[in-house]
Amino acid sequence: MAQIVRDLKYYQQGAPRVLLPAFVGSVALLLFVNDSPVFLPFMGGLFFGYVIQRSRFCFAACFRDVFLLGNTALTRALLVGLALATAGFSAISILSGNPLLEAGGRIYPLGLHTLLGGVLFGFGMVIAGSCVSGCLVRMGEGYLMQWGTFGGLLVGSVLGAWHLNWWLRPQAMSLPAVFLPASLGWPDALLLQFMLLAGLFLLAQRIEQSKNPWQIFKSAAVTGSSWPYGTGAVLLAVGNMALLYLWGRPWGITSGLTHLTGWAGWQLGLPVLDWQFFSAAVPGGVAADSSFLQHPLLCLALAMVLGGFLAAVLNNEFRLRRPRRAKYSYFALTGGILMGYGSRLSFGCNIGALFSGIPSLSLHAWAFFFAVLLGAALGGKVLLRYVMS
Repeated sequence: MAQIVRDLKYYQQGAPRVLLPAFVGSVALLLFVNDSPVFLPFMGGLFFGYVIQRSRFCFAACFRDVFLLGNTALTRALLVGLALATAGFSAISILSGNPLLEAGGRIYPLGLHTLLGGVLFGFGMVIAGSCVSGCLVRMGEGYLMQWGTFGGLLVGSVLGAWHLNWWLRPQAMSLPAVFLPASLGWPDALLLQFMLLAGLFLLAQRIEQSKNPWQIFKSAAVTGSSWPYGTGAVLLAVGNMALLYLWGRPWGITSGLTHLTGWAGWQLGLPVLDWQFFSAAVPGGVAADSSFLQHPLLCLALAMVLGGFLAAVLNNEFRLRRPRRAKYSYFALTGGILMGYGSRLSFGCNIGALFSGIPSLSLHAWAFFFAVLLGAALGGKVLLRYVMS
């Protein structure tokens, strides 16, 4: 009898490790055989979700830990990833003869909405405990609190899309998109970009007073079974470059989620097609209501949840985790709303406006970066006083 119980327990633990990869593989094969336009976004989402889960790479902590802990390991890893992606994006653009401005780069208008969106996003991700990408992966790992954050993201996204018409209407509040190589030339633009990234890396090292700044590639992120932060950052950058090269568009998330809320609003009779975000004039918009649920970044976002789930199951790390205190859920929801709204004002989140925007050599992405830094500093004060107390 004891042997039967042991065999049954082994089967219960081992079956998901076989069945889940088989299911994911079957879905990928089905999309590939049918030449589906979402095959590459689906594979990209799986890859990004898996890497984030295994490396515990957290964009929220990249900004938060600088102020709360004086720890810059994740910050330095992020800067390395941005430098690598910048080189890759530029090489793809130059060698293909297809400028990023025309090849799907994340290059958007810069204005007051960018700065406000970045502050709101940085503040929101700190009090929520995760950014957009981290939220999706943690949902896959079994964190129930992040489902509240996800709900907040949807609410904030649709509100931001609704209000975007107002934010973009005065020219004084919104300037045209600035592609740095078009303004400075490729050599000067790349020199400026790499100098900024190197300067920030050295500043981060000085803040932590780290003796070995490259330790991010040696020590495990959280536990012995996790990958180093540096490894995670490099893999995310390589995946982003591959997506740009193969698909013609880099990594993004929130515009797909906003299209999901747009579809819901359209079903309820809201005039969402009159909103500027959903018009053909705005990058990422749609021209017909039937396109809402067909947005490829929606598929990518859902695949990230699946990728996080797959990684957690294969490494015995999946379990349902309830928030320890009720107020954590309230802050998660509030933070999600702020991130969703901020991402629409800034035309992207920590992925589209930052991890893809900076390598796209867009001026708006740098404005978003420093605005998020300010928002994270403010969010850290609230986190310590009201959330963690």
